[in-house]
Amino acid sequence: MKMRNVADVLINLIRLSSAGLALAGPNMASAQEIEGGSGVLVSLVADADLGPGARHGISKLKAALAETGAEVEEAAAPRAAAGEIMIVAGLARGSGFAVTAIERLGATAPADLPESLLIHNGQWRDKQVLLAAGSDDRGLMYALLDVADRIGWAKDPRRPLSEVRDAREQPDIPERALSVYTMQRKWVESRFYDEAYWARYLDMLAENRYNSFVFIMGYSPATYLAPAYPNFFDVEGFPNIQYAEITPERQQRNLDMLNKIIEMTHARSINFTLGIWDHLPRNPELYDLPQNLGLSNVVPYTKAALKKLLHLVPEIDAIQFRMHWESGLPRDEDVLLDFWGSVFQSIKDTGRDIRIDVRAKGLPDSVIDKTLEAGMDLRLTTKYWAEQLGMPFHPTHINRNNQKDRRHGYADLLRYPAKFRIHWKLWNAGTQKFLLWGDPEYVRRFAASTHIYNGDGFEVNEIQATKMAFNPREEPFDLLNEPYQYYDWEFERYWHFFQLFGRLGYNPNTPSEVWEQEFERRFGKEAAPHVIAGLQRASGVLPRIIGYNMHAFPTLSGFPSVDNGGSLEDFATTLPSDIGMFMSIQEEAEHRLEGKESARIWPHQTSRWFEQTAKDILSHVAKAEKSIGRNRNKEFDSTMVDLRILGNLAQYHARRIPAGVNWAVFEETKNVSALDKAIVHEKRAIDAYEDIVAAAGNIYSDRLLYVRGNHTHWRSELAKLKDDLKKLEQQREALDAQAKKSKRKAIPKFAGNSADNPPPMFKHTPVTSALPFEPLMIKATVADPDGVKWVRLLYRHLTQFEDYVELEMKPTDMPNEYAATVPGAFIVPEWDFMYLFEVMDKKNSGKTYPDMEKEMPYVVVELER
Repeated sequence: MKMRNVADVLINLIRLSSAGLALAGPNMASAQEIEGGSGVLVSLVADADLGPGARHGISKLKAALAETGAEVEEAAAPRAAAGEIMIVAGLARGSGFAVTAIERLGATAPADLPESLLIHNGQWRDKQVLLAAGSDDRGLMYALLDVADRIGWAKDPRRPLSEVRDAREQPDIPERALSVYTMQRKWVESRFYDEAYWARYLDMLAENRYNSFVFIMGYSPATYLAPAYPNFFDVEGFPNIQYAEITPERQQRNLDMLNKIIEMTHARSINFTLGIWDHLPRNPELYDLPQNLGLSNVVPYTKAALKKLLHLVPEIDAIQFRMHWESGLPRDEDVLLDFWGSVFQSIKDTGRDIRIDVRAKGLPDSVIDKTLEAGMDLRLTTKYWAEQLGMPFHPTHINRNNQKDRRHGYADLLRYPAKFRIHWKLWNAGTQKFLLWGDPEYVRRFAASTHIYNGDGFEVNEIQATKMAFNPREEPFDLLNEPYQYYDWEFERYWHFFQLFGRLGYNPNTPSEVWEQEFERRFGKEAAPHVIAGLQRASGVLPRIIGYNMHAFPTLSGFPSVDNGGSLEDFATTLPSDIGMFMSIQEEAEHRLEGKESARIWPHQTSRWFEQTAKDILSHVAKAEKSIGRNRNKEFDSTMVDLRILGNLAQYHARRIPAGVNWAVFEETKNVSALDKAIVHEKRAIDAYEDIVAAAGNIYSDRLLYVRGNHTHWRSELAKLKDDLKKLEQQREALDAQAKKSKRKAIPKFAGNSADNPPPMFKHTPVTSALPFEPLMIKATVADPDGVKWVRLLYRHLTQFEDYVELEMKPTDMPNEYAATVPGAFIVPEWDFMYLFEVMDKKNSGKTYPDMEKEMPYVVVELER
């Protein structure tokens, strides 16, 4: 706690005495006098004038105590508390009860930072005392919700606080946002008007310490609320810009509900961002969109509509705009400048102090400058790993097809002096369609990486964000068939996903008991550890698929949990999404044929990773099944199905990679033995995919509508695989006898990385800061019993537009030490820079460092400016 002057301390001591904080109250009731329940009376002493978040936390605390059978009284002051347990709640500033309790109990106040909290167990005379304090309303709410959660862990109802631990926490990531899309009218409206749904959803966000909720209207021409305004009101002067089926009564209902959702969000101390992604309808005749809004009137209409929106929906905290052509606007930069200059000025003219989040994709510098000129509170939101859940770090080198686009990552935006703040969006909706997910280490590493460029936080999509996309007239489907449903709303199935990104985003050192207790409650003490271990291992499968072979990157095309990767030719020619870490399948074939070496991850190494991961997942499933006993329930069965699907999906990729490599070798050499091997491996891959179909059984809907096209179920993907296999076999049969017997270029056996030929050992102390224009020597220790062939330093500025500069590192006078110097001319104030290492031994076993499996696979050097 910050030091205060002597007068403040004396005032609090006087309050302490007058309030009787150190004395037992004269009307103290014993536990024996409390009839019914657990026989425990809990006195709640809270500061007056608590904020909405704290009031929400108090209500959850009372409910948790009531569940134990305890009686709760609200005492006006500590001396009036009759309970044998007293809970003191308040802010850690000012002159409230919490401030006094901090001093009386000898506690350390929460950090003087937003959202900080303190939970402290103590004793006053004969009372057990629990102090819950916060640096602000939100921090206090987090403290109270944590206490409420832990009360639910208590085994003995007479000791409701037995599991409550002392804690002093502060947020690691300033903003932790969760976003939802409006993909289809019927699906959205099945939840939009339901206050009970929003109460449960927002309770979950608050409990897991999300502090921002992003409601995104529009996404594509086939989605709901694209454009948004006519769904809520008409705009004066534009009488014909309407949806035919939206009546004035429907508009008012929509408007009232939007305001209600915002009110409910704020009641839980969560900020509300409204995403407006579509400005002009695209193909209005196909999707029943307003047909009288066009390029000629979009500027005056949008200015008037935004002004009315901010008047009718006054509690919006921020607006997120999509800026580029996918919003319906043309690609012409002059048109964009005119549109956005007018829009931002109209917002400025309303006098509202509102943050503007602008999507970075396709955003020219001129528009950024125009926004800043208007004096807006500007923040850029950019993708983390294209439109997928990739690895838990910014890609080492994005795919060359989009390397010079502001599209898939931070591009060239991280230059200095900084003009704006950066907010990182993990566009996981492209990957996480509906399968369960939960990997705490992934979240910790991801969250740490969002500090780059002093990033102020992250946004993640809810799982199932793309449900019903590109199916505007279909009826919404139930994800799980009715006999297997165990929840009120489908989002509750993903409680652990929400929990990890929220809690670990707030505090990466959150103890694992926070989720272990919940797994034990759901599955029992014996099975829970195996369920947790299996889910954590399985959660690495989809990110790895995205990393090494991203078959389709757009949100509404990618479906790695179901998509089989296309024909073997398509699969073998697909590139990794991080070409700096992963070799492509074609590259492996070429490197083998030409005897080349590489320190990157070869596809056959990825195949081994999938093979081991599959074994691990299915082993945990078997152990969980063996230990579940009488705790078996629908959620357990559903969870085991997802783990089996992911385990067999890993096995599918383990087997299909060698099929792809052999196919690529055949294409290069026309050696039919390579085609024969490709067919053998493809058959084994199909066997694994059949195991996916068997694992899924009939638990899932037959209509998994999440993307464009006909990827609707594993059964249909299996049929495609079998058809493609027939074509491969026909291709093989069509080769004439001469081709079968002809001698072709031999297929060399690979002698690189293997279990019995590990890469060199590596040690390095990261260099994390540097002076501009000063040469920087970087050293590393590299050793290998087979001898070190070479050590290379790769570096570039912190812009994805650049390729790496490569330096050969030379031995120094120290044993096993290598060094290289980055020239001072490269180290310029405009950019931070990054570096990594590639090492190779004399048996062609290599690796990149830092180790991707354990940490960010490069070092970011921040310049001292």
